[in-house]
Amino acid sequence: MYPILAIDYGEKNFGLAISDSKGTVASPLEVISITKNRDIQTVIREIVEIAEENRAKRILVGKPQSFTDAQKKTEEKIENFIKLLKKATDIEILTWDESFSTTSAQNMLISLGQNSRSSKGKIDKIAATVFLQEFLNSKKQKE
Repeated sequence: MYPILAIDYGEKNFGLAISDSKGTVASPLEVISITKNRDIQTVIREIVEIAEENRAKRILVGKPQSFTDAQKKTEEKIENFIKLLKKATDIEILTWDESFSTTSAQNMLISLGQNSRSSKGKIDKIAATVFLQEFLNSKKQKE
């Protein structure tokens, strides 16, 4: 069941976090970005490599709730991303409501004395860590 690799989906940046082998603690990993030289297929290959390197048993993709048309478009993009990811790996893929995880990550970094400019590259992996920890906590409560 564990470890789980979490992905905070973004149109350009994908924040990654990993759980420990017991599913107790989430830790930030890195942010992978789409660039001129790195397309979505390359990003997906890198994510699969990272999942395999970390012996991830499952991949958890953050999916916010959709209330507006813009959010529905984002949800469609995430669904397309998941389809591509499923083609690239046999690792089980789950989704989790990650609404407000970016806001929580920003608040966490501000409380640590980091401004939004210096923490720009960290937000996505911290957001992935936040919703992965929420997922782990919810599973522990059910055990």
